[in-house]
Amino acid sequence: MISRRGLLTAAGLTVLAGCSSTKDPNGPLTFWSSLRGTNTVVDAWNARNPREPVVLETVTSGFAGGNAKLSNAARAGNAPDVVSMADADLPMFALDGVAADVTDLVSAGLRDDLGAVAWSGATFGGRVYGVPLDLPPLLMLYREDLLREHGVEVPTTWDEFREAARALKARNVYLTSFHPNGYNLFAAHVMQTGGRWFGVDGDSWVVNFTDPGSLRAAEYWQSLLAEDLLFLAPGSSQEWLAALAEGRVAAHLVSVWGVAALASSAPGGAGKWRIAPVPQWDPARPSVGRDGASLHVITADSPRKDRAMRFIEWMSTSPKAIVARLSSGRSSLFPASPKLWGPASTQFKTTFYGGQDLYGLAAGQYDLQHGDWMWGPRMQSTATSIHHGLARIPYGTTITQALRDAEAETLPDMRSLGLAVRRS
Repeated sequence: MISRRGLLTAAGLTVLAGCSSTKDPNGPLTFWSSLRGTNTVVDAWNARNPREPVVLETVTSGFAGGNAKLSNAARAGNAPDVVSMADADLPMFALDGVAADVTDLVSAGLRDDLGAVAWSGATFGGRVYGVPLDLPPLLMLYREDLLREHGVEVPTTWDEFREAARALKARNVYLTSFHPNGYNLFAAHVMQTGGRWFGVDGDSWVVNFTDPGSLRAAEYWQSLLAEDLLFLAPGSSQEWLAALAEGRVAAHLVSVWGVAALASSAPGGAGKWRIAPVPQWDPARPSVGRDGASLHVITADSPRKDRAMRFIEWMSTSPKAIVARLSSGRSSLFPASPKLWGPASTQFKTTFYGGQDLYGLAAGQYDLQHGDWMWGPRMQSTATSIHHGLARIPYGTTITQALRDAEAETLPDMRSLGLAVRRS
């Protein structure tokens, strides 16, 4: 894997070594997060650790929200001690020197509690720049009443998914949606095929957005769009939410974190929705992608790294922490630590989904995720390029063309940073 030093030297930046202070200075630990339920987690920590208080600032998620705020704060020298972020954003902040190298702060117990796949998204060149919090497999949430009413079985393969979409469309119902602003969901489909957009070779990045797996996913979803089998609308838009509420869309593909989000977005569907594994390409060789995973980062300028790591380890491995998070009723986070699945399953209420065992179902999909996926060093720019391409689908652009265009824009963008990069 590409080394941290190789990445930074290629970019003409300074290598920042990780460090561990022998005595952290006084003062509260500052923490920025956009994750649901974090306020109850911080309250639980502060109640148990009054001498090591944490002050939470809730930030908005996304490129224009927490990411921009963190970048600006780091440049100004007033970044928080700890920040939550999506795994897709970590390479950018590691490369920019915002995320500290915390390899020497990770205890043996923490390493053992979180699996190899989880750590793969936080590790570069054998060095650790974040601590995984969740590792959420993609699931299919669906309206059981709509499928039953129209005599449609829950699809278990993508071929069955196509047939189910055709059967529902004949009755003026879309099986699911395609979100032009959802590069991360499409990436989950590529992960499932075994595709890989970014990789490394020595000290050089390698890029390919149209490898066989990516093309398989692109051509499949394009074929559904060509038959008008998908409700085309941005994710989280009022148009899409209205279609869900009115029963015009019968399923939603999302990782485990989205189970609680859907329940709060479509409260009128309580008791009608169910949860199923995502369909497979080949049931004999099952695999699952994920739509987003979260981790915690200690910023390079934090003077409280030891205290920050104690807090982060507690959030990722303590049953009390996951119970506190889920007690808000707003989070369905699926922990990267398997030992927390039991406490989580007893805390999260699935009445909205007919009382299904969400965590038992997700646990069965956990090991089907693989650790070969790697995010690029500038996913904010790459995602914007993909979204611009997908937004042109109604005007004749295909998913494959959107990927080609995004790759063509990503390569020079990476080179402009001084990175060595080539197409694989």
